[in-house]
Amino acid sequence: MGVVIRQSFWGTSIAYTGVLIGYFNTLYLRPEFLSLSEIGVFNLVTANAMLVSPLCSAGMPGTFIKYFPEFNQDERLRNQIFTFQLLLVLLVNLLVIAIGWIAKDFIISNFAEKSPGYVNFLMITAMIIVVNSLFELLFSFCKSVLRVIVPSFIRDIFLRAGSILLVGGFALNWWSFEAAVNGLAITYIMALLILWLDLTIRQGMRIAFSFDRITPVWRKKIINFGSYSLLLGLSVAVMNNVNYLQVSTLIGERALGIFTTCFFIGLIVEMPRRNMLKVLAPIFAKAMQAHDMDEVKKMYRKGSITLSVLGLLITIGVLTNINDLFAFIPQGNGFAEGYWVVVAVCFAKLIFIVFGFNQEIIVYSDYYRYSLFFQLLSAGLLIGLNSWLLPTLGLIGAGVSYVIAVTVHTLLKFGFIWYKFRLSPFTKAHVWLLLIGLSIFVLFYYVPFPMNPLVNILVRSALTIIVFVPVIYLTKISEDINALIKTIFEKIF
Repeated sequence: MGVVIRQSFWGTSIAYTGVLIGYFNTLYLRPEFLSLSEIGVFNLVTANAMLVSPLCSAGMPGTFIKYFPEFNQDERLRNQIFTFQLLLVLLVNLLVIAIGWIAKDFIISNFAEKSPGYVNFLMITAMIIVVNSLFELLFSFCKSVLRVIVPSFIRDIFLRAGSILLVGGFALNWWSFEAAVNGLAITYIMALLILWLDLTIRQGMRIAFSFDRITPVWRKKIINFGSYSLLLGLSVAVMNNVNYLQVSTLIGERALGIFTTCFFIGLIVEMPRRNMLKVLAPIFAKAMQAHDMDEVKKMYRKGSITLSVLGLLITIGVLTNINDLFAFIPQGNGFAEGYWVVVAVCFAKLIFIVFGFNQEIIVYSDYYRYSLFFQLLSAGLLIGLNSWLLPTLGLIGAGVSYVIAVTVHTLLKFGFIWYKFRLSPFTKAHVWLLLIGLSIFVLFYYVPFPMNPLVNILVRSALTIIVFVPVIYLTKISEDINALIKTIFEKIF
């Protein structure tokens, strides 16, 4: 886990820098200069693109990572497989965009009543769909060779900085709101080009002009697992983005502006897992391919407790400060309507990361098809719950639907892993961590801080870290967290 922790540390540092940029953009810049409806439109353009993009990726990113250990030693084969996948992704994009063009009137009719402002930007969504599907394929190359820093920087910092520039330009009257939304496509195109140049110059990626090494066996592997990975990626995208679509069509643009902002606040809980996974995914794939279950068990347990510590600290920080955050940001009274969305997303993401790497163990095993079944079942549950609860409970219904769907999805996969592999991520350390976390949460949630909201947030957050970190270190909850704390102190002092 040492290389994982080091890579994840730098990846997480980049990610949280991006989160700070994103928080500035989402919690200050947009609320200060955009209406709630404009915020809804701005976010819906990219949310719908992220919903469809996995379909256009054709499952190729996951396929490249899964089979990378088999073809890594043959550079020609590696480049030929990558080029083959690239052409396949481009072909699927053309097909999906053509279908979207034919169904344009139907798509417009679904948004015309509740979100009329969005229908003017369908083409921008289409452009981002194409670019992001290609970006994900390039990112899979980076993950496979354990070089995730540059793509992480592009995704977590460059794209968010570009969004700040677009909204800032609108605020300074340099361009219109329509031009700012259109600029999203330009930002994504620039991100793709930068990553392409990095892969070509620094990581040895080459486009192949023949496919002589791709045997029928390889084509069958790519197509079969790609089809599975396609459906899996699409169902994951539904879990992450269908809320935006349903809130916009069932409640409206204003509610979507509140929901997307509050959902983003809660997403910070999952950030450590996302960045650890960038490095851990190919290692899991290699261990599962070799049937090295001792290594899998070790990573499963260490990953769970490490993520639990980080996720719990972040959850405590968000939930104890949320009321002051709403009091501080522009249009805070409006965003406060999404209070329970923040709570629901935080708990959903905490439950998800506490169970560690359920998804990866199943995906990279011989039982990978079951993961698709669980994912589709959970996505269907989320859509059904939203359809039932959104019209009656509004934003609270969106939060309730999400936390139920994520919890069911997580428990299904955990139960399957226990049944098939007799693996569990939990130890006694998890019980101690829960008790420590609850105690610190109660302490800082109910103790009043009668100062300025921003000062309250800074003081409460600092005190939480001052209390939480030493307790975790002294109780030796996580070996990796202790090693990281020790390393940081050695570098500082």
